[in-house]
Amino acid sequence: MKLTASEYIIQLGKKIQEERERRGLTQYKLAKEMFMEQSNLARIEDGKTNPTVKTLLKIAQILDCEVKVFFNF
Repeated sequence: MKLTASEYIIQLGKKIQEERERRGLTQYKLAKEMFMEQSNLARIEDGKTNPTVKTLLKIAQILDCEVKVFFNF
């Protein structure tokens, strides 16, 4: 299955949300730990913005997983 760039970003956001919820964290809690506005995290999870590698690394570190988990879709 070949995804467009927009579809890829949407799937990435869904996977981040799934991993966050699996660990019982709210958007607010994860955003706070990242020193990020909750609205920015919401845009990432909704696939409305393309997160940087640095942001993905921070999310993975807080969720105690590898970045590659976010691309398993």
